[in-house]
Amino acid sequence: MKKTFLPPLSGIATLAVSVRRVDAAHFEQRARSYATGAATLLGVLGWVAAAGTAPAMTAPPDIAGSALEVVPAPPPIAPWSVDTDGDGHADLANPTGHSVRGPDVYGSGAYAASRSGGKRRHRGVDYVSEPGEVVRAPITGSVTHVGYAYRGDLRFLFVEVKDAHDGLTARVLYVGPQVVEGQQVSAGDPIGFSQDLSVRYPNGITNHVHVEIADANGARLDASDLLPEGFAVHATNG
Repeated sequence: MKKTFLPPLSGIATLAVSVRRVDAAHFEQRARSYATGAATLLGVLGWVAAAGTAPAMTAPPDIAGSALEVVPAPPPIAPWSVDTDGDGHADLANPTGHSVRGPDVYGSGAYAASRSGGKRRHRGVDYVSEPGEVVRAPITGSVTHVGYAYRGDLRFLFVEVKDAHDGLTARVLYVGPQVVEGQQVSAGDPIGFSQDLSVRYPNGITNHVHVEIADANGARLDASDLLPEGFAVHATNG
């Protein structure tokens, strides 16, 4: 009969004790790791609670600062203005938004209309306006002169604007000015308010502003050939 060898009981007991010691050490090490992680998490949460906000997040390098710049569109062109170069800004403007003054007892407001029984010609164009109505710059440029429309009459004034780019000069008469010399204005910007001509011409003149335009050489131009046509209604404020 073949005999089977069995290890002594004392050896089995020793092996079991060793296994228990290894398991206990392994679990103790993992427990210490979990405890450390939990303490770190609690510390972060406590800092967030104290600060009242979460830590700032940093965008990846390829995203940070890559937002597209938004460029605002120019304001829409007013119906009494025109953009001649297509840049989205008005270049010429009807000063009142109204039509050219027709014939009345004092004559016509058209360019070169007869004056003084044919002895002279009208040197500008008259645009109908109501007293107190907004008057706008016909061209873009700098205000070069604010003065009196008539020698010896301090009631009526004019505003002159010069465009340094193309040399045009526009003088607008019968305006209570709201600009000063040296001020930059764009075509269509308010420059003042229409004055009441009935105090000087009491026999039924159509109230208006008078516009004279000259080129870089000083030659007079017909403003009605340059400026937009008028409309029946125009704003009475800026």
